[in-house]
Amino acid sequence: MRTEVMVDQEITHVAAVLSSATFRNLSTQQPLDAMTRLERIAPAAAAGGARTMADVFNAAYATLRRDYRNEYVFKNAVVSSVVFGRHRPTTASAILELPVGASFADVAVFNGTSTVYEIKTDLDSFARLDSQVADYSTRVEFVNVVVSDARASAAERHVPAHVGLLALRRNGSFTQIRPPHSNRDRLRSDHIFGMLRRAEAECVVGAAALDTAGGPAERWEALRSAFAALDSTRAHSGAVTALRHRGMQAATVAAHADLPQSARALAYSAALSKTAGARLLKRMQQPIPPVWGD
Repeated sequence: MRTEVMVDQEITHVAAVLSSATFRNLSTQQPLDAMTRLERIAPAAAAGGARTMADVFNAAYATLRRDYRNEYVFKNAVVSSVVFGRHRPTTASAILELPVGASFADVAVFNGTSTVYEIKTDLDSFARLDSQVADYSTRVEFVNVVVSDARASAAERHVPAHVGLLALRRNGSFTQIRPPHSNRDRLRSDHIFGMLRRAEAECVVGAAALDTAGGPAERWEALRSAFAALDSTRAHSGAVTALRHRGMQAATVAAHADLPQSARALAYSAALSKTAGARLLKRMQQPIPPVWGD
């Protein structure tokens, strides 16, 4: 009889395949760590019909969806439904774990506006939700909380009225419990500034606003002050453009036919160089070594 410890170990190995560390390592010239993780679950995947590395990723994802809906399952479902479903990867981009105030947005999507998806799996509490929503609401236009369908009723008691609520079904689709309301009146330019890299913020305010003497500290303060002085609508619009462009760097890999759909969120969580991305895509289509199927 299989013990609970054995099952837990198997799930741990499966979850390790669908991680940013494995994804990045698979794009390197010597992906020993990634290959070790893939090899651990390859026999079970091969028994289920897997033939390529991409098939192993898909098999791992199917196992998690069925037996252990961790945060990655939710993230990939959001990316697939929003970036590849509602929009297109050529018009919308995603950034995972984006620093937003003192919080990290699980999935942030940028197209003509900004939307954050805060995930609460069945293993998460709502203890930090108030502070997370406060961080998001002054920096992005729309905020959604994503839960499992079994937890939707309980979540409604914790989610503020202006925040949307989505429930993930077992089949991977979403039910919208309620839509989000715009945060346009809550946005603050000084808060939005903290989401951007220096070069991004400089593009938004323009060179003329940064004509100042002094060292790096003085120039940084001038940039921060100039951005904070912007109308919140302009600051938000500029940030959306900058962050959409940043997220688009992953689109070449994320939207490629050789990348399995199960790895879409990984592509947006681990932006790769052109060379590394090409190497990873090629490896995805390589056959599983015969010895792995034994």
